[in-house]
Amino acid sequence: MTKLSICIPVETAAQDALPLVTAILENRSADIEIVLAKPADIALSDALLGAVASDGRVRIADTGRETTRQLLWRHAVAATAGDWVTLVNPGDMLESDLSVMVTFLETSSPGTDALAWNAFQIDPHAEPGKASSVAIPTSYHISTLDKTAMLKAFFTWEGSLNSPKMPFGLFHAAIRRPLVDTILQQPEPQDWSTPVPQYEWAAKVLLFANELAFSARPMSVISTTPFIPRPPLHPWNFPFHAGLGLTGAVAEAQFHVLRELGTPWTGGGQAFVRALVIDCMMETDRASYTNKGNAYFAALTEFEGGHLAPLFRPEFHEVRAKDTRRGLHNGALLIDRFVGGAQTPAEFYAIAKKMMAPIGLICGGALRDKDGKAA
Repeated sequence: MTKLSICIPVETAAQDALPLVTAILENRSADIEIVLAKPADIALSDALLGAVASDGRVRIADTGRETTRQLLWRHAVAATAGDWVTLVNPGDMLESDLSVMVTFLETSSPGTDALAWNAFQIDPHAEPGKASSVAIPTSYHISTLDKTAMLKAFFTWEGSLNSPKMPFGLFHAAIRRPLVDTILQQPEPQDWSTPVPQYEWAAKVLLFANELAFSARPMSVISTTPFIPRPPLHPWNFPFHAGLGLTGAVAEAQFHVLRELGTPWTGGGQAFVRALVIDCMMETDRASYTNKGNAYFAALTEFEGGHLAPLFRPEFHEVRAKDTRRGLHNGALLIDRFVGGAQTPAEFYAIAKKMMAPIGLICGGALRDKDGKAA
């Protein structure tokens, strides 16, 4: 069986997965398969089709002509055959030696069924001299993380920004085949949809996983895109949804995953309100800030008698300070987003990789616990 399946959902003809696919396939020894999932009416570029034809590790999995992002992701995962599965978007970048790390985990930590890692975040529209620094962690150990702590981080929004600080899931993370099968055996959502299926998968992975492992070394690059609010696509009387903003979209996904399991969504109290505040304060346009703030306040007023609404007090800041420091700071090497002239995620990762520990070195060491001690 193939060790690692890499899902790449292609939603539109404008999305070009060629740099990502090419970079991964350069590792001829990688025990992988790449599944390009797309609607049947989306045509891939001739260059990408050439890559598919020239390497048997790449397959195309077509779905219906009209499908949601949520169902496209599920279709992609259902088409895989690997021992482990991960998913990244066409414009992202992924470590070509990831299959080596999951193979190592199977021996060093047989109970682990979910792996997460630090992922670089690259704004494709950033301007030189105006972009924030990118942090490369100086640590590279693989650690075990406590599931209870991750449950609190995700479902009670403990320590979150405008989305939970919980890295496990399918998107820029990897899950083992038995866990994949468990999640796919859950009923396919029929009465709701989300534009952020990464949080649906995060919820299900966290709920059904047995053991969690985390690599401090970054293993991928996310090409960031602004969240676009979308009207709710469900008939349920739940005030937070993807039409309000990213925080509302995450809450909506949590609500429906828990609803399908017969568990009520209780939110995170003050921590959740803080996430809503942060989501508002990330708006630098006054009108957008006002509209989002009013919508979130109305939702809080509607939720459980409005007892959380008085805690919602965002402030508008037209300009957000950017961290442009360089060098070593608090266990991370801060570098320029455009280091070495890098423009794309592929170019950035190729340079950053030269500054990080090789996967072979990492996987030759011991698995660490959350305190950094050998497990």
